[in-house]
Amino acid sequence: MDKMVVLLTASIMAIAGIFTLWGANLVRRTLPPENTTGEVCHAALFRFYSGNYEKDTKKLILVLENQRSVELRLENLYLIYGEDVKTFPLNERLEGNMLKSLIVNEVNDGFTSGTVKTNCPDVSLYFSYSQLT
Repeated sequence: MDKMVVLLTASIMAIAGIFTLWGANLVRRTLPPENTTGEVCHAALFRFYSGNYEKDTKKLILVLENQRSVELRLENLYLIYGEDVKTFPLNERLEGNMLKSLIVNEVNDGFTSGTVKTNCPDVSLYFSYSQLT
């Protein structure tokens, strides 16, 4: 009888271990990707609040609004000039639930649109020249 109890307990523990491994692998595959700072990127969202381009000073001013609590790192600004793309490194933080003015100097006139890329691969912001005042 004692052997039967030990065998039954060992079988139950083995089955529990198998289910634990299976569950852990399932959770690992279904969780959203994290960015390099450990923040969950799927919860990130920001928008173009307002903007201005000053031709005489070649200054582009963008006001961006972070609509979530996830802090974002603004990495690059890409401006489209016809078939050409000009890249401006940003390296700015956009804290959660905040507005931020982003000033980019030495921007030549003639761009049609722009994109701000963040540390989250699927989180970026598009704006057009017509949205600027």
